[in-house]
Amino acid sequence: MIVKNIFKGKDYKWPTHTNSLLIDRKATKGSEVFLTRIEPKKFTHRHIHRDNEQLYYVIKGKGLITYRLKGEKIERKARIEEKDLVLIPIKTEHQVFCVGNKPLLYLTIDVFPKGKPKGEESWEAHARKLAIETREG
Repeated sequence: MIVKNIFKGKDYKWPTHTNSLLIDRKATKGSEVFLTRIEPKKFTHRHIHRDNEQLYYVIKGKGLITYRLKGEKIERKARIEEKDLVLIPIKTEHQVFCVGNKPLLYLTIDVFPKGKPKGEESWEAHARKLAIETREG
């Protein structure tokens, strides 16, 4: 069992946002948890998760998610705010924006239905890949 204060994770800072790792995927069969922080007028890079779905629980702030469901050409938008719960299905292209004047803070739960992806069995391995994507993207 793991018990963790959501404000005491290990920070991974990206050009657009910060992920504070709370539960590493290496400690689970197929999930991980982190706290995501996006500063006002900032956003995550546009991306797709091919191996996992994501759940977001908004703790503070206001945001906008732009997304495109698998097989669709239409970009959709969803506004999010404190206490909202969001499901990002597998293979959904998405991007999260902070639209308020205070940081957007949300808990992210990654669920890997078929197990952790090969070569990314830990958050650290995934973080190395993400560092390349955020530089290029």
